[in-house]
Amino acid sequence: MSEPERQLDPVAALLQRAAQLSETERREARAAFLRRVDEEQARVSKTRVVVRWAAPLAFAASVLMVVFFFWRTERGLDYVVEGAVNESGYVRAPVDHPAAITFSDQTRIRAAAGTRLRIDETKNERGARISVERGRVEAEVTHTGHSDWRFVAGPFVVRVVGTRFELLWDADRERLEVILREGAVEVEGYSGSGAVSVRAGQRFVGDAQARTLHVSDTTARAPDTAAQGPDTAAQGSEPAPPAAQGQLAEIAAPAPEPAAPPAPSSAETPAPLVASPSTRPPWSKLVSQGEFRRVVQEAEARGTQNCLTSCDAADLNALADAARYVGQNELAEQALLALRARYASTAGSRAAFLLGRLHESRGAAARARTWYETALREAPGGAFAAEALAGKMRAVQSLEGPAAARVVAQDYLRLYPSGVHAKTARQLAAQP
Repeated sequence: MSEPERQLDPVAALLQRAAQLSETERREARAAFLRRVDEEQARVSKTRVVVRWAAPLAFAASVLMVVFFFWRTERGLDYVVEGAVNESGYVRAPVDHPAAITFSDQTRIRAAAGTRLRIDETKNERGARISVERGRVEAEVTHTGHSDWRFVAGPFVVRVVGTRFELLWDADRERLEVILREGAVEVEGYSGSGAVSVRAGQRFVGDAQARTLHVSDTTARAPDTAAQGPDTAAQGSEPAPPAAQGQLAEIAAPAPEPAAPPAPSSAETPAPLVASPSTRPPWSKLVSQGEFRRVVQEAEARGTQNCLTSCDAADLNALADAARYVGQNELAEQALLALRARYASTAGSRAAFLLGRLHESRGAAARARTWYETALREAPGGAFAAEALAGKMRAVQSLEGPAAARVVAQDYLRLYPSGVHAKTARQLAAQP
């Protein structure tokens, strides 16, 4: 064994010992070791005879620093639950009083009476994933510069850095309401809806059944509408045309189609439907509850190809959403293409838009642009027009640069001056 290798033997021994140390002992050992490194470096600078050992010593120092820093960053958040029993991360607030959860980064969550939630992930000190099964929570998330929190409710994901907000999830009506008191969040909805930014003083309402997303000022309605019930929270004045909506975002998706397409061609005529067992929940219901993998598994059990040729439009929509959520993009694309082939009159433009979203998420900007343009051509004033135009704007920017996207951005601002993507459009429109 060479002399440098013998020099590294104590490092291996120290690594074995470190695995058995407590957190306090690790911090003390790390500080002591760094002091020793400083002393050795100072000695090396004065004594040339030991210069040849500086490299192995520096290597040993870097190994131990990585180990100690790794343990430090991987240490999860601690939390304390008051007013409810914590059953391995599952918190069920009693029906007669709320529960409080305090995390080690001073983030606080108050669960209203009767609320049920799960603390799914606290893997590091940046944040946690909170799944709200039903009820209302008030959260005050501490901003640390690298915070990363997720609040999940059905198909909706609220991404938080540091803010104060209220969240109400009505699992029966599949409706989410978020009221921002401070800061900002991004809400991701069902597949294809994209991320919606919500700022302080705004209210977000997402309806998974009607497939709509709305953002409005909290002053537009009494701030306590969520407490009056989800129906009240989702109602209000009738949406104005896009150019006059103010803070109201575009509707992100149409309501389910109630009727078959009129006089379909032979290519559009759906094959006979497969009768579903009466006990099987509709796939759209499963998607709204976040059971995406179950939808894919049931499609596989039926026979994927059989479903693509015989499932109705609602199931194909749900299958496309579920497949995209679990990362099976090929299956999602097949379901959307089946929708265009079999239900072109009623679902074709929507499927085109979602295909654009799908290819954009893959980084295929050219194909995404083609599908966005198809959606705009087939339904220029449809419910997906604003999002399709925003998608085209992003695709053109990616393919040809900001200057080329300026024309598309100007079109977006002309049609949707207060739309969800107006800020981005204004930045592009200012390009020379």
